[in-house]
Order: sequence, then structure tokens, then C-alpha cells
Amino acid sequence: MTLTAKPKSFGPIFASFNGTQTVHYCDATSERSPHPPDGTPVDMLLASLAYCMVRSVEWAAKSQDVVLHPFSVKVMGRKAANLPGRVEVMTVTLIGGLVDDPNTASEIVKMAKGLCTVSNSLTCEIIVTMESNNA
Repeated sequence: MTLTAKPKSFGPIFASFNGTQTVHYCDATSERSPHPPDGTPVDMLLASLAYCMVRSVEWAAKSQDVVLHPFSVKVMGRKAANLPGRVEVMTVTLIGGLVDDPNTASEIVKMAKGLCTVSNSLTCEIIVTMESNNA
């Protein structure tokens, strides 16, 4: 007999970069704050991934010698359908035009995924995409 878990989604958790050292967080119901939103341990995991991606994008942009525009990172998770309970997939969406050149932005995202220690430490699938502010 195979046990299955109730399908569940986690997030979204947002982390925003505005050119300063302070990353601001929010979830679907909270105001932006320099502190991750209260929630479940999985929400904290999503916030950690969002923060790591913000910093990794910064480091990648610095290595390309480009200045970043303000952007946000949205992270969502989906629980695995079978036991043991775990997150099966996390989706990371970078929202906003990171830099003026779309090719450089794509390269920065690719580099950031490789730099992000949190995403590299997780065993679930991590999907990283970009979305413009106009979407």
C-alpha cells in the first residue's frame, strides 16, 4: 500500500532588490519588510532561496561589470504527492528587467543559478525563469 500526501503549494515568497544592501520580503498578504514573513518552516526555506538568488544575481552582475535595475524574486514550492513529506519542486521567478541588455540578463540568471548555495544544496527540482515587469 502506497501512502500519498495531499497536494499542497507553498508561497509565494518575494524578495526585492532596490540597489541597497537591504533585501525586502513579503508574501501574498504582507507588506514589504527587511524581515522574512512569518509562516511555516517551508516559508522560511522559500525565503532563504529567494534571498540567496537576490545575492547571487548581484554577484553575477558584478562579475559582468553591469549595474542592476531593481528586481524581485518570487519563490513558490509544490509538495511531493508521495511520502515522506517534502518539497518536490521550487519555482524561482526573477521579475523585472535586470539590466538593459536581455542577453546579459540571461547570462546573469544562468550564472546566479550556479552561484546560489541554497539552490545547489536542495535535492528537489529548482526551475528558474525571468518575467518582465510588464507581464
